[in-house]
Amino acid sequence: MIPRIIALPARLWHEYGQKLMRFAGVSVVNVLTGQTLLVVLYGRLGWSGMAANAVAVAVGSIPAYLLSRHYVWEKNKGDHKMGEIVPFWSLAFVGLILSTALVGVVDSFSDRTIAVQAANAIAFGMLWLVRFAVLEHLLWGDQSDDELVETSG
Repeated sequence: MIPRIIALPARLWHEYGQKLMRFAGVSVVNVLTGQTLLVVLYGRLGWSGMAANAVAVAVGSIPAYLLSRHYVWEKNKGDHKMGEIVPFWSLAFVGLILSTALVGVVDSFSDRTIAVQAANAIAFGMLWLVRFAVLEHLLWGDQSDDELVETSG
């Protein structure tokens, strides 16, 4: 049993390591975009934390979607179908709700930009692996249509 437990991380890294590294790179771009917008909107322009966060998440989701689709999962052919846009934006919406709630709480007792940035980053950090798993196994992974039908039934 111990060898199987030890072999699991190696097998997972073999199967998903490259995509996880690319997804991490996309996440860095997304974090830089969102955090920059938070600094500008909240720290410089004086928007409320919740409004600044909502705009930062909405704007940051656009490059996140395009980079995830094309760079991480290498889906360069075909159009952007509703079957992939709706789940991706649903995950972004969950992140928006969670991060906006956390930012709202932090904004109510602190007027420091770094506190608002931390709340946003913590919320999205909690969702990072969930997003990867959903995108890999339900949206853009290497499964064929037959395998998707078998696993959903």
